[in-house]
Amino acid sequence: MKMLLYPSLPEEEFGRVRAAVGDAAVINAASEEEAVREIADADALYGRLSPQLHAAARKLRWVQAPIAGLEHYLFPELAQSDVVVTNMRGIYNDHIADHAWAFVLAFARGLHVYLRRQGRGEWNAGGVPVVHLADATLGVVGLGGIGEEVARRGAASGMRILAVDPRRTEKPEGVTDVWKTDRLDDLLAQSDFVVLCTPHTPETEKMIRLPQLRRMKASAYLVNIGRGVVVDLADLTQALQEKAIAGAGLDVFEVEPLPAGHPLWSLENVLLTPHTAGHAPHTAERRLNVLLENVRRFAAGEPLINVVDKRQWF
Repeated sequence: MKMLLYPSLPEEEFGRVRAAVGDAAVINAASEEEAVREIADADALYGRLSPQLHAAARKLRWVQAPIAGLEHYLFPELAQSDVVVTNMRGIYNDHIADHAWAFVLAFARGLHVYLRRQGRGEWNAGGVPVVHLADATLGVVGLGGIGEEVARRGAASGMRILAVDPRRTEKPEGVTDVWKTDRLDDLLAQSDFVVLCTPHTPETEKMIRLPQLRRMKASAYLVNIGRGVVVDLADLTQALQEKAIAGAGLDVFEVEPLPAGHPLWSLENVLLTPHTAGHAPHTAERRLNVLLENVRRFAAGEPLINVVDKRQWF
């Protein structure tokens, strides 16, 4: 067995990978030229597989991507090949769920209003709606690892939890109903908070447009910590300006960075963060642990974790 690491890993991480594969060859490629040369007889790759590297590979059987979302990682030749692709699904679940929940709590307690008043030095407690979470319904779109963590936080607050997912059918503890995605409209109409936890796939691009936003309650809030392209940016802006929904907490956007001067920067019913929901102190170690576990499994001929359906991009 031969494994290629490209771009090269720091020396300490490289040593841990070498220890995990025993006597197998591990190449820490410092340049693309070296990577193209070494991948010719490599069985596995950790890192970025470009079309050029793929074309040079003769024995490649497995690629470990260093990221979770693969919409910009996969390309037709790789998707149509027999190469197994695994990703970093799961390492961000609690971090991103915490970020989503921060948005929910901020809107429930009116912090989006008070933060602006604080900036103006304004002592004013009036006119701020408060949502009692135990009386509210949480809609989770995408009940994967992150969605399930969001649902768990909602259940702990006594909320009624609805979810739609293309694959899940069983109800995790605390979830009232899990529906197929063809019932998205039902979830939108019944939810006081809608949290989007969907990956970017051919099916989820612009899943949320003006008709879907208008199916939500005028008092409801949208939170997107999934992928920006799931929500049409112009339609969302219009819905917020018209107050078709009460507000939105956004960490991802159809266009990133969000352009300077875009209306979302100044709307008082919007909280936004610059694609930081996954930032946390333990991410690098978790990423390495997934790699080490899959390296061990590959060397031992065991099933890999986090295998991707390349046709669906996740």
